[in-house]
Amino acid sequence: MRPKATPARLIGLSILGTIIAASAFLVVPTALHHRSGNNGGFFGSSFVAGFIPFMAVLCGGEYLSIWSSQELSNGIQLDRWTEAQLHPVRLFSESRIARIAPIALLVIGIVLFLIETCSLHHSSSGGFWVCFILSHGLIALNRSLAPPRDSQPALWLESSTPLQSEHWGE
Repeated sequence: MRPKATPARLIGLSILGTIIAASAFLVVPTALHHRSGNNGGFFGSSFVAGFIPFMAVLCGGEYLSIWSSQELSNGIQLDRWTEAQLHPVRLFSESRIARIAPIALLVIGIVLFLIETCSLHHSSSGGFWVCFILSHGLIALNRSLAPPRDSQPALWLESSTPLQSEHWGE
């Protein structure tokens, strides 16, 4: 029986979900900025009109990313795929780019945060949040690609003797 999702497809879905979630910080505020401010509604109507699509895009992207990372992790633990199918995926996850990219995104995000919050119009630091979400998605993806841990107890625990003390109970 052939599994429905391959490791490469799940990685693609995880990256797509992360990009969708990160785009919530760019698309929705930009759309609100270009929307007319006086729409005849109550004071918070523009906030509500922006908050609902923002949360829908953010939560939808995060759900897709988390679900596909979890499916990938479960598939690796249950040996759903051969090592030949996992080899190209693991090569990428062990590459220098995959290790440096999350850190670089966090550094870029901090720089953007400092630039955006020090400006005169006090931005909401959307660039920081985009970099943070992208970095978090890459870290979660790399974690889900890790080989399963051995469930056997450590050797040093098996050879230890029971604790004894001559001073107990005094």
